[in-house]
This record gives sequence, C-alpha cells and structure tokens, in this order.
Amino acid sequence: MPEKEHFGARVSSSHTRSIGITHRTTPLACSWTGDMRVRFSDFQVNEIKKDGAVLHLRTIGLGNEIKARIPEQSQTPKGENSDTPQNEKSQPEQTIEIPQEDVTVLENLATAQFAQDLIKLFNHGNGPSSNDPNTATSPVLDDKSKRGQLHQEVRRIFRSRLETTTGHDGVIVANYVSPRKGGKKSRGRRGQPGDDEPMGEYLHFTLYKDNRDTMDAVSQIARLLRIKPQVIGYAGTKDRRASTTQRCSVRYQRKRALAGLNGKLWGISTGDYDYQDEPIHLGQLLGNEFVITLKNCKMANETSTQPPSERLSSMRDNVESALKHMSSHGWINYFGHQRFGTHDVGTHEVGKLILGDNYEAAVNALLKYDPEIAAKAEAGEIPEEPSKRDEVLRHQACMLFQTGKDYDRAAKIMPRRFAAESCIVRHLTRMGKNSARDFAGAITHITRGLRSMYLHAYQSHVWNHAASQRYALHGSKVIKGDLIISDGEAQPVVAEKDQDGDEIINPVEDEEDAPLRARPLTEEEAASGKYTIYDVVLPSPGYDVIYPDNEIGKFYEEFMGREENGSLDPHKMRRLRREFSLPGRYRKIMQKFLAEPSVEFRLYEDETEQMHPTDLDLIKNVRVNGGEGKRKRDDDDGMAVKKSKADEVLPERVTEEAKNEQQSLDDGAGESIKAEQAAQPTKVAVVVKFQLASSAYATVTLRELMGDGSDEDQQPSANGNAEG
Repeated sequence: MPEKEHFGARVSSSHTRSIGITHRTTPLACSWTGDMRVRFSDFQVNEIKKDGAVLHLRTIGLGNEIKARIPEQSQTPKGENSDTPQNEKSQPEQTIEIPQEDVTVLENLATAQFAQDLIKLFNHGNGPSSNDPNTATSPVLDDKSKRGQLHQEVRRIFRSRLETTTGHDGVIVANYVSPRKGGKKSRGRRGQPGDDEPMGEYLHFTLYKDNRDTMDAVSQIARLLRIKPQVIGYAGTKDRRASTTQRCSVRYQRKRALAGLNGKLWGISTGDYDYQDEPIHLGQLLGNEFVITLKNCKMANETSTQPPSERLSSMRDNVESALKHMSSHGWINYFGHQRFGTHDVGTHEVGKLILGDNYEAAVNALLKYDPEIAAKAEAGEIPEEPSKRDEVLRHQACMLFQTGKDYDRAAKIMPRRFAAESCIVRHLTRMGKNSARDFAGAITHITRGLRSMYLHAYQSHVWNHAASQRYALHGSKVIKGDLIISDGEAQPVVAEKDQDGDEIINPVEDEEDAPLRARPLTEEEAASGKYTIYDVVLPSPGYDVIYPDNEIGKFYEEFMGREENGSLDPHKMRRLRREFSLPGRYRKIMQKFLAEPSVEFRLYEDETEQMHPTDLDLIKNVRVNGGEGKRKRDDDDGMAVKKSKADEVLPERVTEEAKNEQQSLDDGAGESIKAEQAAQPTKVAVVVKFQLASSAYATVTLRELMGDGSDEDQQPSANGNAEG
C-alpha cells in the first residue's frame, strides 16, 4: 500500500510559496485536511476525449481474458471451434538449427545477442509459443556497408523468412514473414487466430494502470513487444500513485500481440483495440476526470468531543459551499507541485541552470546524492522492495561517479528508470577522459522529453509568481495592458502541445512578421466590460511571446533578473543550442471545471476501504463500499478480495476447545467483540469528482477547495474575488 499523503492545510509550507502558489480566490468557512492516496485507487484519473466523452476501459484484451485464460492449442478440446485448422493444431513446435558458421557471420556483422534474437524470431514462426517475440532489434549500427551486408546475410541464412528494415537511427528491425497462403503473403505466426485480420498502420488501445507512471508502463509494454518506447503514442502522462485510464497508439502491431501482454505486466491492462490511420499525439485530449477520495478528513475548528454525524454535517456545509463557488467563479490556474519534482533539487532549478548555460552545475544538481544513504548501500544495506531499492542504488551510483571512486560500476548499477542520471553517467564515461567533462553533451544526451521538462518547469515557476503578483495587485479587475488571445487571422495555424497539454507557440524565424497570439488591452477596452478575468492570459517566458504592457510585464524582468532566479532576460530566450531555446506559450490566469463537479461524504472506520470502483473493478465485477467481495487493500495483483463471513468455511473437524470457544461467543462471552463490530464509524471521508482541462492540476484544485490554513481561507483578496 502506498504511503498516504496529508493534504489540505497540512501541505502549507515554504515550498508551496517558493513555487509561487500564494493566493486563493474561494471563500471557505474553515480550512480542512484529509489523507490522500491511502490506497492508490483512492486517486482515479480517466481521460476526456476531444468529443467530451470520458474514456473508460470496457474490455481487457480481446474480450475473453476476463472470464478465463485463453487455452493453449494443445489444451483445446476436440470438436471445438477454432480459427486454426485441425491439421495444424497437431503439428509440434519445430526448432530449426542454424549452422554455427552462419551464426558467426551474424555475430561479426552485429552482436551475439542480435544473432540469437534473429534465430529465436525465426523459430518463433515455426511454433505456437506465445512467449516468443514478434520482432528482433539490433543495436545502433553506424557502418552503412555492414548494414547492407547484414540485410543480405539475414535473407540468405533464414531463406527470406525474416524481413529487415533500417530505421533513421541506424537500428535494424527484423520481422517474421509467413509463407504464402493461397498466393497471398501475410505477416504473423502461422496458424494463429487473427492472421487473416486486416492490420492498420496504428493500433489504438486503452491503457489502464495501477500505481505505475505512464512512461514506465509504456517502456514495459515496448520491452515485451521488442519495440522502442517512442513508437507508442499517448495524449498525456498520468500520475503514478493512482488508478488511471488513457488512450494510446502503437505502430504496426496486431491486436493479439498486445492482448497477449495482459497478465504479464503487474498493474497494467490493455483493451478496446481499434486500428486508425493516425497515431495519438501529446495534447490530443480535452482533459481528465478525477475521482479523489480523501480520508480521515478534519476541519481546523472541530473538537474531539463532537459526534461523528455532527462533524460530517459541518464538513458537508463547508465543502459544498466552497465547491459551488469554485464552479461559478473558478480559481487561479497555478502549475502544481508535481511540475517541480520531489527531489531535493527542483526540476525548475535544473532548468534555470541549463538556460544560464551552466551545464556543469546542472549535471551536479541531477547527480546530487545523500552520502549517508550511499554509504549504507556500499555496506550492502539495500532494500528488497524494487522502488526503494532503485532509490538507494541511485544514491550509490551518483556517489561512485561524483567521487570518482568507480565510474564503470556507477554506470552499471544506475537504475534505468532514472533516465536523466543514466544518460549523463553513460555519456561522461563513454570515451574516458575525452568525454569526462563534456557537461553540455551530457545534458543534450538526456531524452528530449526530460530536457523539455526541466525548461518548462522553470517557465512554470516564473508563471506562478507572475500570476500571484497579478492577483495580489489587481484581483479580478481587468486593467490596461492585460493580454488577451488575439482574434482571427492573428492566430498561428499550428500549435504544439507539451507533456501537460499546454500549447507551445511554434518558432517563427522572422520575428517582425510573427503572427502574435496575444495582444494587450487598451485602457478603453479594459474599462468597457467586454473582457473579464477569464479572458486574460499570462505568458511563460519565451522568444515568441509578448509580455503585459503594465507593471506585470516589468515584474517578469525584475523577477527573472534576480541572481537566485538565474539572472535571465525574458526578452532574450534564444540560445546557441536550439534545443534550449524557448518559444513560450500563453496560459489563462483563471481555471474552471469542464463540467459540474460532485461530492459525497461518508462515515467509515477501515482506512483500507475503497470508496469508489475503478474501471478494473467494474469489469471484474468487484463490489466496493460495503458488501461481500469488498476490495480491502492494494495487493500486487491489484485485485485482492476479502471474503465475507458467509464465504468462510469452517473445518469439518474441530477440537472440543474450539467448539467451546464458539459456544462461549454465542452465549455472550464475546459481547465486547460484537460491540466493537457494531460500533458507529467515526472517521469522515470526502469523495470529490470533477473534470479539468488538460493543462490544469488536480492538486491545485484540492488546495483551493480545502484551504491552506491561512487567513485567505476565510476571505479572498481584498482586490476582488474573481467573480468576473
């Protein structure tokens, strides 16, 4: 079970204010707290498609995995229908030996591992084992002549049953080609169900995951499919400590290949397959629906002597009033805590160093470690639990590298899930002394997505502080120089999205002719009443945005120019390295729900009780919130079910002592136990359901709803309350 997070007033800290989150716009009678993610299924996220429909997982796999495992061919009863001809069912798996001299040729042209992968792939087409791969992928091969020779040798050795292609990065991918059937060549394993199924270019599927982040789930799926993670598309990343549902796409894969992964990956299920002509891209969603259960909820002014029903009633009045105000008036559209990371050095701090061309400091920040944890790891004190083990190994690897104790071992033990650290250590140890101080190269070797995350975090840090300054000075009043999105022809034709769904302004080479996406309001327009605070936007720093034509524009210059913020100039955001140049983007100051929110209040006693079913629960028909079969905790398979009293079976033979004990319970000796079981629940849970745009943060929404323990909880800013 994941560790619970204390939310509400208890998260008010210097860190919250350090990232610019300082104001609330919602009146609240009293701030309150709650424990979030007591179970990871207490935090549920479902994508909202472009048409406004909420995405749910409807079926797992091809539809029959829910009821039972798909039987092996050898276990299929005689006479049952099957897509596989009877004469092929009885054929045993064939393994064809490849001469050693041919194996040596393949090893000399590529690697021994790739040679073995090709042999396994070849035999994969001659037998029914579902554990065999669908493709074989070589390492990067820079020698073009060797690649050409390898293509020829693969065709010769495997009698044209393996088809090879070269990617733009020098990687060769091999696929098995089935023999012709009826004059038509088909891909796939011979005699398997679905061979005759038409295959589109992109297979879209619904990904459900428990306690896994999106990139980790995608990497695990790609590993088993033997493809690169980059060929799996998704509209946005989802929380790790949550139960989430999202739509993904993968190129050149069959439904049965993906369905075969169900049950092989912990916490991951796929289904609802559909072929489409286009892949899924980042930002290709309207938003997300959240169902969040907060347990052990308490108001700041409640006392221990208040009865549970009274506490629940007070909580209901307080929360419903605040939620109604938020639904009507919205709240400040801050970037949430997760934008800035959870390590000692925030992601925005790394971004600041990169933008300041201080690459060595950026590398040191990313490789920062705890000496005490590293020392314990060196002494052999390494946890067994995978996630904790990886954390400890990261500290150990960073220590080995930073102290120069053992570069090779540092690169070897660094867990791959720490992608940035892995890229840096591998690059700086790749060519010995020649690359040991190539800090700029090390940063550029980090994957594009991670690099962008650091830079976007710095932009978000500046935006949060600018939004707070804007609200502190003017509240909901529209003023001269405020920016609004331009109309009609001033809009750029194309806008990209980042990993959080925010629009990114495309670079334009000729800045004088650049189509502006926003313009400042004149004094007359600001006073006209035509525009409200919901029309006003603020820019993230970039070379292709403009800044407010008022004191807020000056604030960008003053804030970014501070030494602690990088001594940067918001008007000079181009860099010699193009990948570090930021075009900028616009973001509305205020955020609103996409649909009417709802909230439920419950009394409970068991902290592990699940209050709302996940998509997986609904498919597997698991009951929650009381009753038999209630999910009680998040186990490894995510589907641990507690038996009710009626389901328990007593042994046929029991000792006389056990009989007497049972009789004593019936006679009233167990009254104290029965009284405890019948006791009225005393804890309060709040289950809130709301829909947010793709660029909004659920944690910011909860802070607005729950307060942070400040005076602002009782009364919004004196300059206005965002009523528009």
